[in-house]
Amino acid sequence: MSSANTDFIRFNARCSGKTSCHGFGNGLAVLRRAALSAAVAGLATFGCGTHATLTITAPSSAIAGSPFTITVTAMVGEGRDTIINSIIQFTSSDSAAVLPGYYKFTPSDAGSHTFTNGVTLMTPGSQSITATIIGATAITGTANVTVPAATAKQFNGAPSTGTAASDFSAKAVLETPTEMR
Repeated sequence: MSSANTDFIRFNARCSGKTSCHGFGNGLAVLRRAALSAAVAGLATFGCGTHATLTITAPSSAIAGSPFTITVTAMVGEGRDTIINSIIQFTSSDSAAVLPGYYKFTPSDAGSHTFTNGVTLMTPGSQSITATIIGATAITGTANVTVPAATAKQFNGAPSTGTAASDFSAKAVLETPTEMR
Protein backbone atom coordinates (compact mmCIF):
# COMPACT_ATOMS: atom_id res chain seq x y z
CA MET A 1 0.00 0.00 0.00
CA SER A 2 1.42 3.37 -0.94
CA SER A 3 1.96 5.98 1.75
CA ALA A 4 -0.38 8.31 -0.18
CA ASN A 5 -3.29 5.93 0.40
CA THR A 6 -2.66 4.68 3.95
CA ASP A 7 -6.14 5.71 5.14
CA PHE A 8 -7.90 3.22 2.89
CA ILE A 9 -7.79 -0.54 2.55
CA ARG A 10 -9.37 -2.27 -0.43
CA PHE A 11 -10.83 -5.74 -0.16
CA ASN A 12 -11.37 -7.86 -3.22
CA ALA A 13 -12.22 -11.59 -3.22
CA ARG A 14 -13.47 -13.76 -6.04
CA CYS A 15 -14.55 -17.35 -5.74
CA SER A 16 -15.95 -18.11 -9.20
CA GLY A 17 -19.19 -19.39 -7.66
CA LYS A 18 -17.55 -22.05 -5.48
CA THR A 19 -18.66 -22.52 -1.88
CA SER A 20 -15.08 -22.52 -0.64
CA CYS A 21 -12.01 -20.94 -2.19
CA HIS A 22 -9.02 -23.22 -1.97
CA GLY A 23 -9.07 -23.74 1.77
CA PHE A 24 -10.60 -20.38 2.74
CA GLY A 25 -13.77 -22.11 3.97
CA ASN A 26 -15.26 -19.66 6.45
CA GLY A 27 -12.39 -17.26 5.79
CA LEU A 28 -14.38 -15.26 3.25
CA ALA A 29 -17.11 -14.57 5.80
CA VAL A 30 -14.43 -13.48 8.26
CA LEU A 31 -12.83 -11.24 5.60
CA ARG A 32 -16.24 -9.73 4.78
CA ARG A 33 -16.88 -8.93 8.46
CA ALA A 34 -13.40 -7.40 8.77
CA ALA A 35 -13.95 -5.37 5.61
CA LEU A 36 -17.33 -4.10 6.77
CA SER A 37 -15.92 -3.24 10.19
CA ALA A 38 -13.13 -1.30 8.49
CA ALA A 39 -15.71 0.51 6.34
CA VAL A 40 -17.77 1.38 9.41
CA ALA A 41 -14.64 2.75 11.00
CA GLY A 42 -14.13 4.84 7.86
CA LEU A 43 -10.97 2.95 6.91
CA ALA A 44 -12.12 1.06 3.82
CA THR A 45 -13.98 1.47 0.58
CA PHE A 46 -15.55 -1.31 -1.46
CA GLY A 47 -15.22 -1.66 -5.20
CA CYS A 48 -14.77 1.74 -6.81
CA GLY A 49 -15.44 4.16 -3.98
CA THR A 50 -18.42 2.41 -2.37
CA HIS A 51 -18.79 3.70 1.17
CA ALA A 52 -20.76 3.19 4.36
CA THR A 53 -23.60 5.54 5.35
CA LEU A 54 -26.56 5.76 7.70
CA THR A 55 -30.06 6.52 6.45
CA ILE A 56 -32.73 7.98 8.73
CA THR A 57 -36.39 7.56 7.83
CA ALA A 58 -38.54 10.16 9.61
CA PRO A 59 -41.79 12.02 8.95
CA SER A 60 -41.47 15.22 6.92
CA SER A 61 -43.26 17.16 9.68
CA ALA A 62 -43.95 16.68 13.38
CA ILE A 63 -45.93 18.50 16.03
CA ALA A 64 -43.79 20.30 18.61
CA GLY A 65 -43.72 18.29 21.83
CA SER A 66 -45.19 15.12 20.27
CA PRO A 67 -42.99 12.03 19.98
CA PHE A 68 -42.55 10.33 16.61
CA THR A 69 -40.84 7.25 15.21
CA ILE A 70 -37.60 7.11 13.20
CA THR A 71 -35.71 4.22 11.60
CA VAL A 72 -31.93 4.18 11.18
CA THR A 73 -30.49 1.88 8.50
CA ALA A 74 -26.78 1.17 7.96
CA MET A 75 -25.84 0.97 4.28
CA VAL A 76 -22.75 -0.20 2.42
CA GLY A 77 -23.02 1.07 -1.12
CA GLU A 78 -26.59 0.45 -2.24
CA GLY A 79 -27.25 -2.46 0.14
CA ARG A 80 -28.10 -2.80 3.82
CA ASP A 81 -25.18 -3.65 6.11
CA THR A 82 -26.74 -6.65 7.85
CA ILE A 83 -23.77 -7.39 10.12
CA ILE A 84 -23.09 -3.95 11.60
CA ASN A 85 -22.42 -3.96 15.34
CA SER A 86 -21.43 -0.32 15.82
CA ILE A 87 -22.75 2.21 18.32
CA ILE A 88 -24.61 5.28 17.08
CA GLN A 89 -25.39 8.56 18.79
CA PHE A 90 -28.01 11.18 17.93
CA THR A 91 -27.87 14.96 17.68
CA SER A 92 -30.36 17.56 16.50
CA SER A 93 -30.44 21.18 15.40
CA ASP A 94 -33.23 21.55 17.99
CA SER A 95 -31.32 22.06 21.25
CA ALA A 96 -34.49 21.18 23.23
CA ALA A 97 -35.12 17.89 21.36
CA VAL A 98 -35.60 14.60 23.20
CA LEU A 99 -33.50 11.98 21.37
CA PRO A 100 -32.68 8.28 21.81
CA GLY A 101 -29.55 7.52 23.82
CA TYR A 102 -26.54 5.69 22.43
CA TYR A 103 -27.59 2.56 20.56
CA LYS A 104 -25.55 -0.47 19.49
CA PHE A 105 -26.84 -2.40 16.49
CA THR A 106 -27.48 -6.07 17.27
CA PRO A 107 -27.53 -9.10 14.95
CA SER A 108 -31.34 -9.18 15.15
CA ASP A 109 -31.45 -5.61 13.76
CA ALA A 110 -29.93 -6.85 10.48
CA GLY A 111 -28.67 -3.32 9.87
CA SER A 112 -31.87 -1.40 10.62
CA HIS A 113 -33.43 -0.31 13.92
CA THR A 114 -36.71 1.50 14.59
CA PHE A 115 -36.97 3.92 17.52
CA THR A 116 -40.72 3.92 18.19
CA ASN A 117 -41.78 7.34 19.52
CA GLY A 118 -38.08 7.88 20.14
CA VAL A 119 -37.76 11.51 19.02
CA THR A 120 -39.55 14.64 20.20
CA LEU A 121 -38.78 18.01 18.63
CA MET A 122 -39.74 21.10 20.63
CA THR A 123 -38.76 24.11 18.55
CA PRO A 124 -40.83 25.27 15.55
CA GLY A 125 -39.06 25.58 12.21
CA SER A 126 -36.93 23.34 10.02
CA GLN A 127 -35.07 20.91 12.29
CA SER A 128 -32.60 18.10 11.61
CA ILE A 129 -31.88 14.81 13.34
CA THR A 130 -28.45 13.24 12.77
CA ALA A 131 -27.18 9.75 13.63
CA THR A 132 -23.41 9.24 13.75
CA ILE A 133 -21.37 6.09 14.28
CA ILE A 134 -19.14 6.50 17.33
CA GLY A 135 -15.49 6.41 16.26
CA ALA A 136 -16.36 6.99 12.61
CA THR A 137 -17.69 10.54 12.50
CA ALA A 138 -17.65 10.55 8.70
CA ILE A 139 -20.45 7.95 8.71
CA THR A 140 -23.67 9.84 9.40
CA GLY A 141 -27.25 10.15 8.30
CA THR A 142 -29.53 13.15 8.61
CA ALA A 143 -33.29 13.62 8.36
CA ASN A 144 -34.99 17.01 8.08
CA VAL A 145 -38.31 17.54 9.83
CA THR A 146 -40.51 20.64 9.74
CA VAL A 147 -42.07 21.59 13.08
CA PRO A 148 -44.99 23.99 12.46
CA ALA A 149 -45.66 26.76 14.95
CA ALA A 150 -48.94 26.77 16.85
CA THR A 151 -51.44 29.45 15.79
CA ALA A 152 -54.03 31.42 17.77
CA LYS A 153 -57.35 29.58 17.68
CA GLN A 154 -59.27 31.87 19.95
CA PHE A 155 -58.65 35.08 21.85
CA ASN A 156 -61.25 36.08 24.44
CA GLY A 157 -61.50 38.77 27.06
CA ALA A 158 -60.07 41.91 25.48
CA PRO A 159 -62.50 44.79 26.00
CA SER A 160 -63.78 46.55 22.87
CA THR A 161 -63.25 49.90 24.60
CA GLY A 162 -61.22 50.88 27.60
CA THR A 163 -59.02 53.38 29.28
CA ALA A 164 -55.33 53.49 28.47
CA ALA A 165 -53.15 51.89 31.14
CA SER A 166 -56.09 50.06 32.75
CA ASP A 167 -55.92 46.35 33.59
CA PHE A 168 -58.02 43.69 31.92
CA SER A 169 -57.84 39.90 31.65
CA ALA A 170 -57.69 37.87 28.47
CA LYS A 171 -57.52 34.22 27.49
CA ALA A 172 -55.69 32.82 24.43
CA VAL A 173 -56.22 29.27 23.15
CA LEU A 174 -53.53 27.93 20.84
CA GLU A 175 -54.31 25.51 18.05
CA THR A 176 -51.80 22.74 17.39
CA PRO A 177 -51.01 21.76 13.79
CA THR A 178 -53.16 18.61 14.19
CA GLU A 179 -56.22 20.70 15.07
CA MET A 180 -55.62 22.95 12.05
CA ARG A 181 -56.21 20.08 9.60
